Amino acid sequence: MMQTDVKATSAAAGTTTTIFGSRARIKGVSISYSTGGTVVLNDGTGGTARFSFTAPAAAGSIYIAIPGEGILCETNISAVCSATTTSVVFYG
Repeated sequence: MMQTDVKATSAAAGTTTTIFGSRARIKGVSISYSTGGTVVLNDGTGGTARFSFTAPAAAGSIYIAIPGEGILCETNISAVCSATTTSVVFYG
């Protein structure tokens, strides 16, 4: 089995953020929300959605570990956060 370093990049509310600019695997995501909202992780800016989370209509936070080798993004990892949601994406 091949090991890779795991890194993290945050994405601000109401933005599209390039988490990593090349091929990588999403290993996990930490999401904070105040009144619901969404986070979508894409393969490429504006590309194919690889992960999507819709928060409940109450404030909270959640950490989601991606099983196995993670979710592969061939182009780059891009996070789209709604106005009430922030995230930290772990990748490798």
